[in-house]
Amino acid sequence: MNKPTWVRHQAVAVITAGLMAGGAMLATSASAAVSDVSAADQQTIVNETNKVRAEAKAPPLTWDDSIAKDAQAWADNPDSTSGGSLKHSPSFNGAENMSSVGPAGATAQWAAEKSKYDADPSKDPNSEAYKTQWGHYWNMIQSRFTKIGCGAREGVTVCQYKP
Repeated sequence: MNKPTWVRHQAVAVITAGLMAGGAMLATSASAAVSDVSAADQQTIVNETNKVRAEAKAPPLTWDDSIAKDAQAWADNPDSTSGGSLKHSPSFNGAENMSSVGPAGATAQWAAEKSKYDADPSKDPNSEAYKTQWGHYWNMIQSRFTKIGCGAREGVTVCQYKP
């Protein structure tokens, strides 16, 4: 199994200096990515989530950079993993899945909860089973969600879903 690749995007300043006609010219530009999830992993997350959603007859999701920025902020927050366990964002207004595996593996981990979801006759999102057995899968297939964004750092992947 390949070790997950962690891509760290930060604001990058590109500085070019040159001498022109007896004077100095300094040009700068900056760009920043909103999430530490690579473009390839973003595509994998969206594709794999949409396969799961199609099987559940839910419409496809699209990637949202604004949600990804929020998810990245929570992944970067030490409170998200305080005490050695994953903790959900107290301020996020939507659904949130978290995993201790890398972004590419998290979606498969959550999708694997389908068998527990299928075996639960109540499928009650207020139940203990939702919290402990199939809640991540349920978040993936909710038709009211149309957008997803994810963030990651070593040891935590956070995906958030919104209408």
